[in-house]
Amino acid sequence: MRTFALLALVAGVAHAQAQAQVPARPSIGFLHLEPLGLDAERALRLETLFRAELDKLSGAPLPSRAVVDTLLSHDAALRGCNGEAPCLAAIGKKLGVGTVVAGNVGALGDSFVVNLKLVDVERATELRRVSEKLSGSPDQLIDAVRVAAYRLVAPDELRGALAILCDVRGADVVLDGERRGRTPLRAPIAGLAVGKHQLRLEADGFSTAASEVDVHFQKTSEVVVKMIAATPLPGQTPLKEAPRSWYNSPWTWAAVGVIAVGAGVLIGRALASDRSIDCTSSPAMCKP
Repeated sequence: MRTFALLALVAGVAHAQAQAQVPARPSIGFLHLEPLGLDAERALRLETLFRAELDKLSGAPLPSRAVVDTLLSHDAALRGCNGEAPCLAAIGKKLGVGTVVAGNVGALGDSFVVNLKLVDVERATELRRVSEKLSGSPDQLIDAVRVAAYRLVAPDELRGALAILCDVRGADVVLDGERRGRTPLRAPIAGLAVGKHQLRLEADGFSTAASEVDVHFQKTSEVVVKMIAATPLPGQTPLKEAPRSWYNSPWTWAAVGVIAVGAGVLIGRALASDRSIDCTSSPAMCKP
């Protein structure tokens, strides 16, 4: 029993130390998304999506919309804030948060354009800003909102993975100029920044396969590469032209032509000869 208790104590201490080593994100205050040429209902829907995602990323629950509205209604100076870092920082201090997110959303055809900024409350300075175009189906829109939130608050965690599948064994996999192993790879290449990357596969006897690939947030994108043989591999012989069939030979067709002409002459002669019987000149041929 003492052994188990000791192990439990050691595990608890190790867990606490591990948590202490992970820096906690500062709590976040989120002001309204100001609608620009967009109806209030759609703007509110997008704001709700952002608020839910920021709540997951924050070190503490976000102040509710009602709390923010109440604060602004009692302070005319803060209510007139136009998005400058000092007044956003003042709002953040009133809310008791470490950072403040504010921005606007506008319509662009069937899409939305969201502009967001992150302000450090203690220093009253802008830490980061993003401008994202959101479009697509509801599921795609939710993914785009998540990416925008991570890009603003936790860009280092905006990662994905690539699974490389190739029809050639032993091909060198080069991603963004760095060699990542040979096919078949044991596992997907993880921890990649979201966005476009340059992929190249090289193998002796094959043309280099190069392409631009996309890495998606918290997803493993599958890339299938089919390599083309450039020169015969050692021990192989070049492919020879398939032998022609006898009926494709020009001599065969020449012989067929001669036979056809001869047959035509014979048929013509046969048709030209009169095989009818004249009973007047040969009465014996007409007797029964």
